[in-house]
Amino acid sequence: MVATLTTAMSPASLRRSGPLPRLPPVCAQMSDSAELSYRELQRACKAAGLPAVGKAGELRERLLAGAPPPPSRPEVLEGALLERCLEEEAVQLLDAAAKERVLGYVRALLRYNARTNVYARSSYDKLPFHVADSVTLGLMISEAATPSSSVLDLGSGSGLPSLLLAAVNPQMHVYALESKSRKTRFLAQAGAELRLPLYTPITANVHEFARVSFVDADFVTAKAFKPLPEVAPIAAACVGRRALLHVPVSEAQVRDISLAESQLLRRGRFVYYREAVVPARSLVKRRDFRGGGAGAAAVAH
Repeated sequence: MVATLTTAMSPASLRRSGPLPRLPPVCAQMSDSAELSYRELQRACKAAGLPAVGKAGELRERLLAGAPPPPSRPEVLEGALLERCLEEEAVQLLDAAAKERVLGYVRALLRYNARTNVYARSSYDKLPFHVADSVTLGLMISEAATPSSSVLDLGSGSGLPSLLLAAVNPQMHVYALESKSRKTRFLAQAGAELRLPLYTPITANVHEFARVSFVDADFVTAKAFKPLPEVAPIAAACVGRRALLHVPVSEAQVRDISLAESQLLRRGRFVYYREAVVPARSLVKRRDFRGGGAGAAAVAH
């Protein structure tokens, strides 16, 4: 069963929320129930069908003894985030297989991030937004793509958006360029778990990559990568033919940079800057990068 955020409520929020919930949600919080008053403990016992007579410590022990083991914090977190991702309109538009790949990405990210930091744990609450933003971008690209189209994602980080672009478009070559090997290890592992054989992480600094290699990509993406004015020149240095650059932007960026509406694509609450880029460097003595899929991160030399 999918857990919800209500299982992570604090005792203080339980007091504000009126009648206490049934046994499992209440007892999931008993490890920090010292803040609950005697009256609240009585109400919890009554709600659970347990005797409500005795000292506070006895009531607390009675609740714990009568409750099933509460879900661990990671399980509660994962369930809540998965549920919120499923509620996003863009995710609801996907077929069952693509939807499961998106949820598989979230599970893989949380599991890997528990031991190796690739995504700020303090920002988990924003993860459903970024998932929906990336899925929306993937759907937009699929509308404009041909069967042979490919994507280059700059500064892939934790896979937003590259892994989700591939999850939405598993038939499309997606190249994920990222300088930090701990992140490309995650990208490779997650790509393999999600069975995305055309997804290729590349461990390289973008400038070093552009010096010796290029990608014949039709689309370039970059989310939270560089200041917007710097992105198009970098993209132009990395591609081997004309490509369309798509960059997720905020309304604040639209105002601050004075972007024209003609430069933007809007889908619901998501906004994307779009620009055509052409190769800015000679292709002579540079190799057309062809990666080996998601089995292992590729390194550009």
